[in-house]
Amino acid sequence: MRVQKVENLSRCLKFLATKVYFENIGAEDIVDGNPRLILGLIWTIILRFQIQEIEIEVDEESSEKRSAKDALLLWCQRKTAGYPGVNITNFTGSWRNGLGFNALIHAHRPDLIDYDRLHPEDHIGNLNHAFNTAANELGIPKILDAEDVDVNRPDEKSVITYVASYYHYFAKMKSEMTGGKRIAKILGLMNDVEKMVDDYETLTSSLLEWIRYTIHKLNDRNFPNSLDGVQKELLKFKTYITQEKPPKYRERGNIEAQFFNIQAKLKANGQKLYTPPEGQLIHDIESAWIRLEKAEHEREVALRDEMIRQERLQQLAERFMKKAEIRESWLNDMSTILDESIVANNSAQAEAAIKKHEAISAEILAREDRFQSLNSLARELVEGSYHGKDQVQTIDQTIMRKWRELLDKLEGRKNLLSGFKNTMNMFREIENIQEELKEIESKVQVKDTGKHLQATEDYLQQHSLLETQLKALSKRVRNLNRRSKQIEPTHQEGGVLEKRLEDLNKDLDRVNGKSEERKKALEVVKKYYQFLQDAEEEERWAQERIDNCRSANTGKDLNAAMLLLKKHDALEAEMHGRWPRCEAICATGQDLVNGGHGARAEIGSKINNLMDKWKLLKELAALRRTKIEDGIEAHQYYADANEAELWMKEKMPLVTSDDYGRDEMGSKALLSRHNRLEGEIRSFRTEIKRLDELAQLMTKAATEHNISPEKFMPHENGDKSDEEMVEEVIEVPHEVEVEEMREREVMQDVVETRKIPQVKAMYTYKGQGMKVEKGEAKGHGHPFISEPGVKIYYM
Repeated sequence: MRVQKVENLSRCLKFLATKVYFENIGAEDIVDGNPRLILGLIWTIILRFQIQEIEIEVDEESSEKRSAKDALLLWCQRKTAGYPGVNITNFTGSWRNGLGFNALIHAHRPDLIDYDRLHPEDHIGNLNHAFNTAANELGIPKILDAEDVDVNRPDEKSVITYVASYYHYFAKMKSEMTGGKRIAKILGLMNDVEKMVDDYETLTSSLLEWIRYTIHKLNDRNFPNSLDGVQKELLKFKTYITQEKPPKYRERGNIEAQFFNIQAKLKANGQKLYTPPEGQLIHDIESAWIRLEKAEHEREVALRDEMIRQERLQQLAERFMKKAEIRESWLNDMSTILDESIVANNSAQAEAAIKKHEAISAEILAREDRFQSLNSLARELVEGSYHGKDQVQTIDQTIMRKWRELLDKLEGRKNLLSGFKNTMNMFREIENIQEELKEIESKVQVKDTGKHLQATEDYLQQHSLLETQLKALSKRVRNLNRRSKQIEPTHQEGGVLEKRLEDLNKDLDRVNGKSEERKKALEVVKKYYQFLQDAEEEERWAQERIDNCRSANTGKDLNAAMLLLKKHDALEAEMHGRWPRCEAICATGQDLVNGGHGARAEIGSKINNLMDKWKLLKELAALRRTKIEDGIEAHQYYADANEAELWMKEKMPLVTSDDYGRDEMGSKALLSRHNRLEGEIRSFRTEIKRLDELAQLMTKAATEHNISPEKFMPHENGDKSDEEMVEEVIEVPHEVEVEEMREREVMQDVVETRKIPQVKAMYTYKGQGMKVEKGEAKGHGHPFISEPGVKIYYM
């Protein structure tokens, strides 16, 4: 149907519009068969897809290009240039004789046309020959007839279209030929590269194998153990460096050049670069070459070190031989001297022989370092594996054996002469010790022991120095006795020395005995003087405390009495702490009496006096405590009596009142109050009875202790007591456990609780500067310091 045709053509034209520009034609024109418009559209398509794509450069030097018709004309001119009878200047008359078409075919396929047999005048024959050959051999469609071209002016567009077919065919053929050449070239290149790769791998394997073998040979350190052998090895190494290595170095350069040529050819051909097998990379060759150079360097260093070592060993061996000859000659001479006999018939000859021996000994011992040095040379040669080490070791052992024999002879001669020298020294030592013993003996025989304690202590200190001196002398004597046992029994002075030592030991024992007697006497005297001093001090202390206990003061009031009781407790505590000291003093005196001291009568009297005073002090202290406690009870009684009196005075107005109430309610209230008062009076009757009984007991106690009751009566305001209250701080000896860290003194506060008598008030009391509630316990607490750092509280 027409509509479908139009629709189909519209789609085609729409697509062509994206590729080709055309106008004044529609789908209806084509359906209607308008030849002019249809031919125009076909030419436009041919021009766009066949001719417009053709581009040719004008020349190689210029970048100018021609396209479409001009490019096709230029291509035809270039291809037909030089052919006789051909002059292409356009696409009309230039093609009339047919030689142009034949020339184009011959230019690309000379095997298809024999151009020389063509006749320029045979237009039809030439045209048909070209058209038939193109159609049969090249597959180019015959879209022109010879008659259409052999006219004065052929159709230009038809010629252009037909010539464009030639261009595209031959361009495609050229491309195929170029691809074939390229493939052939690539195959040839691949063969060349493969051969080069084989050569590279062969050369690389050979070079690496040579490097490994050479490194192994260079690492061999088993050098000849001689200077000549090392020199030969060093010469071989130089030959290797100058003759064997350079060709290998050039071979290495050739391998690297071969590798880079391979890579360059592959890269130029656009192929993947060559990767050598593992272990045959250029890097592997470089690493192996570096190891080779390192091995060469180490080999050269080792050879030079070995050369230096061998030269040094050779020099040491020459020095050793020279010194060994000198030392052996000297040993023979000194051995002959020491073999001479010793003449020592008297002290002078012995002294001369000793001095001569000392000179010889000094000379021999001074050369010990030289023999040690020679032995060190031998050890160094042996340890250095010197090739003549066996001979060196034999010579060294011979010389060292002779040296030890010489030292043994020297020691034997020294022991022989030292016997004479030791004997003379021991005699001089005995005389010196005896002189010192005489001086000490004169000092320990002094009878004076001092007139007082200080003098006796001075004598004891001096005697301690003498004992120290005696201990030093005893040590020297023991040393002499030990040295005498080392002397040979056959020594000519042995008997005399033994007799002198026996006398010296007796003198030492005698002086030691007198020293002990002197020390004991001084200690007894010191003990006596110390006893007298301690006894007198203790008696004074006891007398002072006796005087305190004889005081008749029992306090002007309850507080004063409590303070006196506290002071008395401190006194008793002090007595308790002081009593062990008194016992120790008496024990010391008794020891002196038992020891039969010359003043034992005086000592016994001192002991008795001291014990009597202590006995009296204890009695007076007990009596003093009783009086103070009685005084406290009396003061408490008067306080309770005053309180009772005040209570009765307070209640008296109530019982003597004339008020009986103004009405019944008032009378009932008064009666109730009176009943309560009678209850209180009945309750208070017990307190009055207690005070009466206490008064009787106090009266009886006052009679027994000879105390006036008026003394405890309260004073009026403004009166002063006969004795002023004096506050005292009494030191009370006591034992306190104090934890002490090593090398540090720690002061510790200790709180000690002691029970003291307390008074409990039965009734409220106010007076004498104090106030006590009923049922309150009245006591006194006051801290005082008995020792530095220790506080005691009485609660």
